[in-house]
Amino acid sequence: MNEFTNQTIDISTLPKFEETTLNPLQKDYFKVMLIQFGIVFGILLIGIIALYLISIEELIQNKIIYFIIGWLVLLLLSFLYLKISFAKKGFALREHDVIFRSGVISETTTIVTNNRVQHVALHQGMLSRYFGLASIELFTAGGSASDLKINGLLLEDAKKVKESVSLKINEIEAEVVEEQINEDQIQVSENNLKEDSDEI
Repeated sequence: MNEFTNQTIDISTLPKFEETTLNPLQKDYFKVMLIQFGIVFGILLIGIIALYLISIEELIQNKIIYFIIGWLVLLLLSFLYLKISFAKKGFALREHDVIFRSGVISETTTIVTNNRVQHVALHQGMLSRYFGLASIELFTAGGSASDLKINGLLLEDAKKVKESVSLKINEIEAEVVEEQINEDQIQVSENNLKEDSDEI
């Protein structure tokens, strides 16, 4: 049996994930985001116009210009936020984990290690399918929702990521099974030795 040790680790010697070069999302994914963005603001504009047409109150009809200006300001700010948000997103597939960075005001970096991943899924929405894009979702133990979702990958790249992570999951599971078999064999051997010594 190996002797238990619990040595202190020098934090300065640990690898820094910040030094990892992240891959940007596909530029076509920004088009998908813009289309979704346009649909939301189009519905909002239709609502403003409908409010103007069906309203019988002069107050609302006289103030419609302010609704339009507010809509335009919100449109501009949301577009800028969308553009910066897209530029900030990036991912990396490493030997032992997957990294995904996102966030505008508060930057978030999510790292999911391969030994925690139980399932990986590939998805394509209608717009993503049109542009040849896909998303990858990584699921870990103890949750029905995905722990990490990366949108805006080329379909071929998404398939490669899925295959790579799935292969590593299988390798880890095979190692766990092999360790369990070895432990069981050691236990059986110890039990046999104990029985032999008892008989003597």
